[in-house]
Amino acid sequence: MLPVLLAIILVITTVIALTQRTTQALGTETTLVNAADAAAYSGAVWTARRLNLMAYTNRAMIANHIAVGHLVAYISWLRYVDQAVDRISRFARYIPYIGAAVESGRRTVRGARTAMEKTSGGLIKGLDALTDLMSAAQLDMRREIMPWHLNAVMQGVVEETDDAFKVNDLKAAGAIPAPYGAGLQGLLASWWATSVRRIETGRPSRNNDAFNHLLASTIDEDRQLSRWLRGRISSRTSRYGTGGRTWSESLFNVVRFRKQGPTNQAPLPSAGGWQSADRLQVSFFDLGKLRWRSWGTVASGQASADALAGDYRGIKRYQTLRNATKSPYQFLIPAVVTTGADREQDAGLHAHLSTGEVAYRLPSSCRNDRHCPSRTAPATLFNPYWEARLAPVSLKDFS
Repeated sequence: MLPVLLAIILVITTVIALTQRTTQALGTETTLVNAADAAAYSGAVWTARRLNLMAYTNRAMIANHIAVGHLVAYISWLRYVDQAVDRISRFARYIPYIGAAVESGRRTVRGARTAMEKTSGGLIKGLDALTDLMSAAQLDMRREIMPWHLNAVMQGVVEETDDAFKVNDLKAAGAIPAPYGAGLQGLLASWWATSVRRIETGRPSRNNDAFNHLLASTIDEDRQLSRWLRGRISSRTSRYGTGGRTWSESLFNVVRFRKQGPTNQAPLPSAGGWQSADRLQVSFFDLGKLRWRSWGTVASGQASADALAGDYRGIKRYQTLRNATKSPYQFLIPAVVTTGADREQDAGLHAHLSTGEVAYRLPSSCRNDRHCPSRTAPATLFNPYWEARLAPVSLKDFS
């Protein structure tokens, strides 16, 4: 009877021990998987937020640059209006009531012109400094999505689960039995090598065609903005026939007027150099020769960013994607979580790989919005459409 009792006790003890070990292994495995998922998703969210912030700052720099151009065009227009009203007032002052109204308008225009000329230099320099600050901030954002920084972010996430867990530790990954250890080490090495080349610094002087296309498309999207900023890409004197502030009128086919106003965009080597000009011309019909006489300028005005602010630099650099034509364009963030060297070797699962994905996707609200880019357009760092999610694990995606 005693041997049977001892055998039963031995079986029960063995079952309890095996159950405890299985429960411990399952608990460790579940904790490890959850930690890896949390780390990968956190790394993806961290990356998506900074990519979207780069897109917002790229847009803000373009907006600042366009604001300077608009200000230059407005001051040019004010100078032209001031001169035109001044000349009209010379004749209108002899007409009762009308002369007083014109003189009041002349003083108002002169005051607006003077105020804008006095404040424009500070405004342009302030926008220039803000653009430089955003450009510098983008470099910091770019640094924060590099593997060494993402690893620190993900390490902080897994340590909230277990201080012994390690993320993307090459030594710990190498201790995993072959061929998995070598595969994970190769994955991490490939991730490091490719991540540093995904984003590059663009310069208007180096990416001139792309930058000018982006600037022109932004201006052309708004009809009123296009009216103020239409012109050539040149550092030379504005060519009047290329502008958008244009109208013409003929009175009884005896006298005709035309208004012209172009704004030149910035040439190389940077995005600075807005220039604008306005003029009003008149021509009379010569009854003796039965033809129109040459145009004569009645009033004119000119302005440039450099003259107003001293040395307007514009956009010198911005962040852009390398090989953005690849579709779909995505960033993959691996999170290889290991239990650490101080854990028991028989504690269950010792490593787990989760992958975070950051992809460029247009929101559903863009389906019928003409202001949104085309769904076939390549990914870009000028649209904040980067989204994060957990993705299926595939080692070949990192090769």
